[in-house]
Amino acid sequence: MRLTGTGIVKSWGATHVLRGLDITCEPGTVTALTGGNGTGKTTLIRVLATILKPDAGQITLGELDLRGRVLKSRARIGYLGHDSMLDAALTIRENLHMFGRLYGVSDPPARAASLIERFEAARFADLPLTELSRGQEQAGALCRALVHGPALLLLDEPSTGLDKNARERLWRAAREQANEGCVVIFSTHDHDSARQVADHVVELAEGKLVSVGQG
Repeated sequence: MRLTGTGIVKSWGATHVLRGLDITCEPGTVTALTGGNGTGKTTLIRVLATILKPDAGQITLGELDLRGRVLKSRARIGYLGHDSMLDAALTIRENLHMFGRLYGVSDPPARAASLIERFEAARFADLPLTELSRGQEQAGALCRALVHGPALLLLDEPSTGLDKNARERLWRAAREQANEGCVVIFSTHDHDSARQVADHVVELAEGKLVSVGQG
């Protein structure tokens, strides 16, 4: 499904964060959002994830209006922000069972087992979240974002605090999702990773796209 956003506007009082931004991402591609602090990267990710409502503009995923059908939209979106959104009282496996049920996955235990194997998480999937490293918790959060097979995967500064192996696992997962036809968008300050991982690198400044390049 193609993602198309036109004229996206978001302000906080007198502060204009997104100023009529346009963005188009084809299925099967990875797009990196770059730019300094305060340029609108996180706001754009959260708007596309339907966490924030834009003040103006249109956003569609295929034929689905992401502004008008929020619950239906979220069933097609995987989102990973600064918070893992995992229940700290549960293990990764238990979280995946819970989120699978919430999303209506036909066999949550089987889906959880598949993701745990894919991300080589078996050795820590049944440990309390409080015992996990940053990279291990991030692996669980990524499984959570993928448990329902989203058409759009949104990652906000996903590599922050990760070691080399965890970063490589993350970027490999992003590419694999794109290869399956997903639209993948991630924000980053790491220009080297952006160029290596993404098909397209987009720079934001003052709430607009100011340049688009190839990864």
